[in-house]
Amino acid sequence: MLKKIVIFSVLFVLFSCEKADNHKKIAEVKRLSEQFRRQMSPDKRDLIFRIKVVNNQGKIILKGVTDLPELKEKLPFFLKQKGYEVIDSMRLLPEERFKKILGITRLSVANLRAEPKHSAELVTQTLLGMPLRIFEKQNGFYHVMTPEHYYAWVDEAGIEVMDSVRIRNWLKLPKIIVTGHCGKIYDSPGRNACVVTDFVLNDVFGFAGIQGDYAHVVYPDGRMGYIKNDLYLTLKDFKERYLHATREDIINQAEQYTGIPYLWGGTSTKGLDCSGFVKNVYAQFGYILPRDASQQVKYGLIIPVTPDFSGLQPGDLLFFGHKKDGVEKITHVALHLGDGRIIHASGEVKVESLNKNDADFNPLRYKTLLQVRRITGYIDRKFVNEYTVDCPMLKFVK
Repeated sequence: MLKKIVIFSVLFVLFSCEKADNHKKIAEVKRLSEQFRRQMSPDKRDLIFRIKVVNNQGKIILKGVTDLPELKEKLPFFLKQKGYEVIDSMRLLPEERFKKILGITRLSVANLRAEPKHSAELVTQTLLGMPLRIFEKQNGFYHVMTPEHYYAWVDEAGIEVMDSVRIRNWLKLPKIIVTGHCGKIYDSPGRNACVVTDFVLNDVFGFAGIQGDYAHVVYPDGRMGYIKNDLYLTLKDFKERYLHATREDIINQAEQYTGIPYLWGGTSTKGLDCSGFVKNVYAQFGYILPRDASQQVKYGLIIPVTPDFSGLQPGDLLFFGHKKDGVEKITHVALHLGDGRIIHASGEVKVESLNKNDADFNPLRYKTLLQVRRITGYIDRKFVNEYTVDCPMLKFVK
C-alpha cells in the first residue's frame, strides 16, 4: 500500500511539473506574440489581432485571427527564433464570404462596440451612408473597419450588406448630405406624412429629385423618403461651401454643438465624447481626424504653449492628460476658441476657460494641458469621397 502511495505521489509531482511547464510555455508564447505584434503595429487599434495559444500533446498551436497577412506569415518564424516550434492555425481576415462586399450604414446613427454584444463598450458610431469594410460575423454582429481605419463590432441591423455590383450602383447615385442637426424623414412631401426615420447632421442619402419644398431621398437599403430642402446640400455644394472656410467658420460650427450631451463613444449630434466632438467639427471642413484623442494628438503641427496662450490660434486642438515615467497619456481634447478659452465635450458640449481670472476657469484642464496641435493647413483635406465612385474602400471589393 505504501509503495502505491509513493508511486502515485511521484506521478502527481511529475504531472504537476509538466502542467506548470506547459502553462509557462503558453504564457511565454503569448508574451512573445504580443511583443511581435507591437513591432509590426505599435498601436493595437490599427489592426485585428486576437490570439489563443494552446498546448496539444506537447505541441504549441497558435489559434485566433488577424487581418495583417505579414504578421500571420512572420510570427511563427519569430517564435522559432526564440526557441518555440509552433503550429500555425491562425485565420486571416476577412473571411472568404466577406472579401468582395462592403456594408453601408443604414441607420441615422449606428453604434459600434468593442465586442460582438449589446452590453459591450460603445467605442464609436457611424452615420447613414458611411461605408464599412466587413471582416467576420459573430452573434449577429459584424466586425468592421471605418474609413479612418477604426475597428469595432456593429449590430447587423445597423448596416446594409452589398456585393460589388450593388456597392458601385449605390456610389454612382447622386447624394445629399444633411446640414440640419436633427429631424425626420417622411414618407411623402407635405402635411400628414408619416415618419420613415430620423436624421442627424452629416447623414448621407441617395438623391432622387426635388418635389416642391422637399428632396426625394433613397436609403442604402432601398427605402425612400422626403426631407425639407433647407436641411441638406448636394455633395458638390457641400464641398464648395466649406472648401474656403476660415478659422472663424470652424469656431462657429463648433459652437453649434453647444449643449449636446456627452456620450462615451458618441460621434453624432445625438451624443458626443471629446474626440468625437472635434472629429465631427473638422470633418465638416474636409479634415478627417482619427477616432480617439490619443490618436488625434499625432496629427498636425505642434504648437508651443506659453502661459498667456498667445501662440495659440482659434481652431487649434488642445490635448490633456498626465505623464507617467516620462510618457504622456492623452485622455481629453478640446478646441481652442481664442485667448485661452476652449469648447469641449465634458458632461455636455460647453465653453470654459484656462485663464485663472475668468469665472468659468477650469483648474483641472489648466493643470493637465500637455500638447497643442494645429490642424488647418497641416493635414490633407478629403471631402465626401467615401460616398462617391472615388470611395477608397472600393479597393477591397475588386
